[in-house]
Amino acid sequence: MTESKRLQPILLFAFVALVVLNVWRWWPTPKTLPAKAAPVISFHIEDFEVRALPPDSLPPLLRDIFRPKRSAVKLVVKAVKPPVPMLPVKSAGELAHDAAQAEFSQIRCVGVSVRDQRIQAYLLNGGDPMLVSAGDKVGGRFVVEKIVPEGVILRDPETGVGGQISVSGK
Repeated sequence: MTESKRLQPILLFAFVALVVLNVWRWWPTPKTLPAKAAPVISFHIEDFEVRALPPDSLPPLLRDIFRPKRSAVKLVVKAVKPPVPMLPVKSAGELAHDAAQAEFSQIRCVGVSVRDQRIQAYLLNGGDPMLVSAGDKVGGRFVVEKIVPEGVILRDPETGVGGQISVSGK
């Protein structure tokens, strides 16, 4: 006889025993069934009394849980001094020079054209298009010194900032 054939009756017996025990455990007995449930017709005030410990028998409250704890150490507030600037203060000339360099970096030369012996350059100053010739002002600060086929030479007469802006095509 094979191993599985020998185990089948044992497993069947265990299964039947578990079913019988389960039914016997959960089957209602005549003692637990009520004979006839009588409906409750009226209620009395005593039915609604809260039965708890009297307030005198409760221990005193140690702490109110809805209030934060008070710290035993008092906080000392110190006046905070503003930080000392680490960078040296720039003069008015240095600030004007920096502003001119920032404005110069925003200028782009899109193209150069020659018509009737007159050379003109098409510039973008921060996105604003303009057509300039030699001697014109760009952005209220820079003067067009010279226009060459490779680009434009600009200079700020006050700060000396300037240089050649090559044709970029865009």
